[in-house]
Amino acid sequence: MTDAPSQAKIETRDLHKAFGSKQVLRGVNLKIMPGESLAVIGASGTGKSVLIKNIIGLMQPDSGAVLIDGQDVTALSGREREPITRKFGMLFQGAALFDSLPVWENVAFGLIQVQRMARRDAREQAVTAMVQVGLDPDLADRSPAELSGGMQKRVGLARAIATAPEIMFFDEPTTGLDPIMGSVIDNLIIKSVRELGATALSITHDMASARRIADNIAMIYDGIIVWHGPVDAIDESGSEVVDQFINGRSHGPIDMLVAS
Repeated sequence: MTDAPSQAKIETRDLHKAFGSKQVLRGVNLKIMPGESLAVIGASGTGKSVLIKNIIGLMQPDSGAVLIDGQDVTALSGREREPITRKFGMLFQGAALFDSLPVWENVAFGLIQVQRMARRDAREQAVTAMVQVGLDPDLADRSPAELSGGMQKRVGLARAIATAPEIMFFDEPTTGLDPIMGSVIDNLIIKSVRELGATALSITHDMASARRIADNIAMIYDGIIVWHGPVDAIDESGSEVVDQFINGRSHGPIDMLVAS
């Protein structure tokens, strides 16, 4: 029997980020192992989006390190980061589709712009990705504006998986969707991650979604990770902050922080 891999796919070490006098990240430490699906939960404004932007390189941390497959990528330039970012696929909040491009070109964006794939081949691969997330190929030439919110999310997911990434990021994947469509998107995320054998990092404030898509959950509060463990252990976390958040209580330590 071979030992389980010991090197994290994604790791943050003592990550700090501030905007002026506002300290958003105050020493975030996380490890996500290969094939793991981690959901980072927390209230709005607690630094979830800032964390994911620092990991993928859209922001530069003030201090600390981000490691991908054991490599410190914190200070890499844009060109130096390219082999790293090729490993990534991302479903943005609100899908973030290009209105000026038809659906298939949205899905094929990374294939054409990053991998320099021929348009005919890129279209074929894009349509395959569309089918994988339950989209009719006949929608390929439609404008994103012609699609419902749920279908736009599917297009965003198809774009995220089209390049067969090793690491997938999901930014509030169920925001703006009704509970049924949210469940549909979550199940597609689970299916897509499993089929790719990818490592996944999701950020969400939707506990129902987090419980469905994650193996493990980490909660960020006041700029640090206050709890990190298996999804089925979160109800017995022993943390008043976690307990308040997952049960949606209006009073508790989080309320005290807001009121101060």
